[in-house]
Amino acid sequence: MASLAQTVRNFWFAVTGQPAREAPPPEVILHDPGAQRPHDLDDPFFDPAVQSRIAGVIADNAKKQN
Repeated sequence: MASLAQTVRNFWFAVTGQPAREAPPPEVILHDPGAQRPHDLDDPFFDPAVQSRIAGVIADNAKKQN
């Protein structure tokens, strides 16, 4: 979708005579293959805030065991 938007933007700049401005590439690229799959909305761990809290609990327990 981003490449389509960029193509349309470049076409518009070519038609209007404005110089095409390229967006800088993102500094960090996240690869999350699970984000593209369907989600179970009844899953209590679907919420990112819950995932963050659970990750904290797991990290704290790992520190206590060492």
